[in-house]
Amino acid sequence: MREALLGLAENPALPAGLFARLVASGDEEVLFTLADRERLTPPQIRLLLTVGNPSLTCPLVRGGLVPWPEIPQDHPGRLLDAVLGGVAPVAAWRKAATDADPEVRQEVAYALDAPADVIASLAHDPDPAVVAGAAGSPHLPPELLPHLARHPSTVVRQAVAGNENAPPSLLAALLADGGWPAPTRCGACHRRETECADHTPGIRRVRLAAAGHPAVPPEGLADFLDAPEIWTVTTFAARTDLPADFLNRLAAHPSCDVRAVIAANPAVPEALLRTLAADPAPEVRRATAENPAVPLGLLTTLAARERLPGEPAPRVESATELELRTLATSRVAQARALAADRTRLPGHLAEQLATDPDIAVAQRIAARPELAPERLTELVERHGPPVFAAVARHPGCPAALLHRMAANPAGTSRALREIARHPAARSETLLLCLAARDSDTRRRAAAHPALALPVLETLIDAADSSLARAAANNPALPETVMERVITRALR
Repeated sequence: MREALLGLAENPALPAGLFARLVASGDEEVLFTLADRERLTPPQIRLLLTVGNPSLTCPLVRGGLVPWPEIPQDHPGRLLDAVLGGVAPVAAWRKAATDADPEVRQEVAYALDAPADVIASLAHDPDPAVVAGAAGSPHLPPELLPHLARHPSTVVRQAVAGNENAPPSLLAALLADGGWPAPTRCGACHRRETECADHTPGIRRVRLAAAGHPAVPPEGLADFLDAPEIWTVTTFAARTDLPADFLNRLAAHPSCDVRAVIAANPAVPEALLRTLAADPAPEVRRATAENPAVPLGLLTTLAARERLPGEPAPRVESATELELRTLATSRVAQARALAADRTRLPGHLAEQLATDPDIAVAQRIAARPELAPERLTELVERHGPPVFAAVARHPGCPAALLHRMAANPAGTSRALREIARHPAARSETLLLCLAARDSDTRRRAAAHPALALPVLETLIDAADSSLARAAANNPALPETVMERVITRALR
């Protein structure tokens, strides 16, 4: 019955009185499940606080759910939790910023909503790790950035190079040689009394951080085009202000990851895009199809020979209605599927694509809300089980059609999963889903509010604990049944 208790703790329809009974159970997993509920009310939060478990109180406070005056005075870490939860007054921030523990001060320095004066004070902290947190903060007063760019530690300079407010001139200096004067400490020695013999790796990390900043002047990136640190190259390869010769060099980079980023860059000229569309690596060719500026003809060519992702393509998202009609009437089936994937599709094109003979197009169009529900039966009759899952995702799929698909022995587990969670599914349809082999389908059916109450009560006692939990989580479960479950479980 413990899994049923956990299901009740997750149930969105759990009454306030039964919430209190579950808190009184003292079961730690039940308590944490209750604490994870969405939209906890103030009385529910106070009930959880009365348990006195610091591990339970901490996420509530850090989640900003407990007002400052109501945080228990004896709660360990009260000050830091309140600060990170955004419920502490400014005075508490300042007190936390002077804590004797450098790890506390470091957490304050990295807090996203720290006051600017607190961050400014931490920029002068004796611990370089704390200063680094302040140096990277968007709340750091910009006038302090040049000072921190001359900090003895490369860790601090690296944080400056990653600060979103760092000016181009400062980034250019860090990009060139790690900044001046030369650093005397790095990540390996900044907390030791003796310094390392060589800070070259730390300086390299400063330069790489500057290279990845969107505001660094692009001409300074010439020395990094062939850098072995691929993650940095892929970061700046996405920039739309790179010179043409940089784009050409990166398009020939030995790493397909870099070439793929260039292929998706909307600043790449058409001639270079056509070269990338013939790249030996399939991920580069697919990235070309994802480029927002790819010519429609080239996109159609790629669709004819590549397996493209089943999601809206940026170029199709910005297509005019004339271009959409061109795609929707293309001889290339995957080009028509691209049109069917568009986030906003004119109703007349949805109706046209619903008659498409290609199964891939039918699967893409079947779930579209623009498609009239009466078209769904036609799709099912024309294409059979391969479109069941997509049809079941249509918000207006009729209950009778859901039942017909669930009863079809050739239906797939994927289709049954979609049917089991459709709002229009009836109890008799859910019974078919409960007989499925797929455990996820059975759990979805057990949690469906249309399931008949006698069946629901039986499932709470099921040998399958995950099924019992799903049934207890069903919002249609009557309060009397919930109460009976709690009473039996806590005997």
